[in-house]
Amino acid sequence: MAREKLILTGFMGMGKSTVGRKSAELLELPYNDTDDWMETSVHIDIPELVRTDIVKFRELEAATLLEILGETSGIVSTGGGIVSTEVGRKALLATGAPVLWLRAPFEAAERRVMRDTGRERPLFSDVTKARALYEERMGWYEETASHIIDASQPLELVADRVIQIARS
Repeated sequence: MAREKLILTGFMGMGKSTVGRKSAELLELPYNDTDDWMETSVHIDIPELVRTDIVKFRELEAATLLEILGETSGIVSTGGGIVSTEVGRKALLATGAPVLWLRAPFEAAERRVMRDTGRERPLFSDVTKARALYEERMGWYEETASHIIDASQPLELVADRVIQIARS
């Protein structure tokens, strides 16, 4: 039997959405992504809001996480910056659900983001600034994580590890 809730965190390009969808499918659990939830329920253009009002975006992101966790079970993929606010970190820690940090070197994130043409990522438009964000968030990911998963390996193996944790 799998756990009712698992939360995936990590920097942009760590594979949270891909791994979350695959793991949820194999575990026959619901899957929710905070970005998808915001776009659907609040009807916002995430890249535009990130460019114009990052503080408002982070507040909405944390509120969305709490809403998802209060209404659903299953696997939840968070935005990469959920850990960058105290509200977001508290939301992660308050759930009681395992928080799985998908961690890989910055270069792995950079390669994946540059290959992914399907999603606009304004915070990755300047690689030097993106690296600074990555480094800034490392301690916050560690603070909120109950498990750390090596996301530099093929995403199928990352999903296998998520499934192992869900079943433990």
